[in-house]
Amino acid sequence: MTDGVEYAEPADEPRTHVTLRLIAQDPAVSGDDGKILTARVKVPWSRMEDGPRGARLHVVDYDTATGRYVKHEPLGKDDLFADAEDEVLRTDLAFHAQHVYATAARTLSTFETALGRRLPWGFGSHQLYLVPHAFAEANAYYSFEDRALLFGYVPPADPRGEAVYTCLSHDVVVHETTHAVLDGLRRRFLEPSLPDQAAFHEGFADIVALLSVFSMRPVIEQALGKPDKSGRIPRGRIQPDALRRSMLARVAEQIGSVLTQGRGALRESALNPPPADWAKRPEFVEPHRRGEVLVAIAFDLLIEIWHRRLVALFSRPNSEAAGGRGITVDRARAAEEGAKAASQLLTMLIRGLDYLPPVEFDFGDLLNAVLLADNELVPDDDLGYRQLLMAGFAKAGIQRSSDRVTDVLDAELAPRYLGINFAGLRSDRDEVFRFLWQNARRLDVSTDYYTVIESVLPTQRIGPDGLIVPESVATYVQMADMTAREFTDESGLQLSPAIAPNTPVQLFGGGTLIFDQFGRLKLHIHKRLDDWRRQQKRLDHLERTGRRDASARLGFSDGVARGQTFAELHRTEQSSGETW
Repeated sequence: MTDGVEYAEPADEPRTHVTLRLIAQDPAVSGDDGKILTARVKVPWSRMEDGPRGARLHVVDYDTATGRYVKHEPLGKDDLFADAEDEVLRTDLAFHAQHVYATAARTLSTFETALGRRLPWGFGSHQLYLVPHAFAEANAYYSFEDRALLFGYVPPADPRGEAVYTCLSHDVVVHETTHAVLDGLRRRFLEPSLPDQAAFHEGFADIVALLSVFSMRPVIEQALGKPDKSGRIPRGRIQPDALRRSMLARVAEQIGSVLTQGRGALRESALNPPPADWAKRPEFVEPHRRGEVLVAIAFDLLIEIWHRRLVALFSRPNSEAAGGRGITVDRARAAEEGAKAASQLLTMLIRGLDYLPPVEFDFGDLLNAVLLADNELVPDDDLGYRQLLMAGFAKAGIQRSSDRVTDVLDAELAPRYLGINFAGLRSDRDEVFRFLWQNARRLDVSTDYYTVIESVLPTQRIGPDGLIVPESVATYVQMADMTAREFTDESGLQLSPAIAPNTPVQLFGGGTLIFDQFGRLKLHIHKRLDDWRRQQKRLDHLERTGRRDASARLGFSDGVARGQTFAELHRTEQSSGETW
């Protein structure tokens, strides 16, 4: 009440999404008209405040290089930049805030839709800070300690030039948001381990970035080239080789040209698949290079799935006799099929995240997890996507880690549920621990090590038949601290001579428990702590790569503050060429 007059806050208009204009890939990518390629997309909406700030995301536009701070207006139903010119998109700080918020919100929504639940951030707070102009450096990274995505920029070389902003790259924003989401899903994947674990964070973030491009039809249509007056394109443009050469295989065009002296995009993994002996090459120990293996597999799968969908568009009688010359397809329809293929593949990969073990990740675990999750939801693989997935991984020399999965429903000794609250198995960590303790021997879980239930999360997924598949996903972690001498005595295995006998070492094990809607355990996906061969390989790798902490211990941390892990991965000084 002011001056005797009572004002009521206007009620929010009920809606779930707003439509906003975003840069579809990167300011360096232009459309047929020569202007920045943009798209109008639906963005998940919540009640907004200045920042802009919503329920899960909060833009903080503070520039540490200049000390400038700007609080932008909330995003509304009216897009203020719907008709803005390129110069406005590149330079207006309010659009930068809109772009980074909307892109991060869409990425989070993609994960939540696929997994069938709201996802927590790894740092325990509700809102992730988005800092679009954090520092004057060609870098961007997720910071656990700051609870933020920090985006840098490159100042202009001369007063007449323009700055280059990482927050305007759709791929960069999606990549960093994916890091934050993965950290909330599997926070132990930041522990020092074998090289696949860090590579997974980088590779999967790139996969999400690449596939998310396909959700915006203008990008796909631009990649397919200009159509004729009737909107059709030659058949040759939708052949697998032509699709691979398109700009869709590239990430962060503009930032890449700055950091690589104009040589092009930062990651061209899809165009340059790894050699057959990549696992033995020392350069593939570096996380970005190793992550390229996953990116190449995913992109090949996308091309294969998309091309299968496209075949129906140009299959005509006597087309082969004519050599396919003169046959055209509708560009909009081809783009639509690309969007469907990308969405299906991305959803399939994200669903598998719940079926990963909570520690000691390797690439075979991802293949196994995706196959398990897809089989639970789509028992009949009529389109053969699972066969394509296995073939794609096998081509890269990656095999399914099926020996780490127990199908509890078919086990000789079924778990006991006496005294167990079935409802508690869907939400209560203590109840899940009671279940695990009661069935430790039946599940072949050693009770000799410290064990903790880290998460219990319900999920609901919708199958292709429209039926809901409810599940509950629980993860447990086991830890053991000992010296290198004690490890040798316990395992009978010798560590690297460079590891002194009194060196403290930390070992991890754990598993994922999948319960059905009735609270019955279906699957147990596990990594035993006493898999001594794996532990030996891990500790030797950590010593060889110099990943000791400040106290010269192995396996506890790699000497970098947890919040700076991704800053180190994305350092622009790295010589791999795979940095922002």
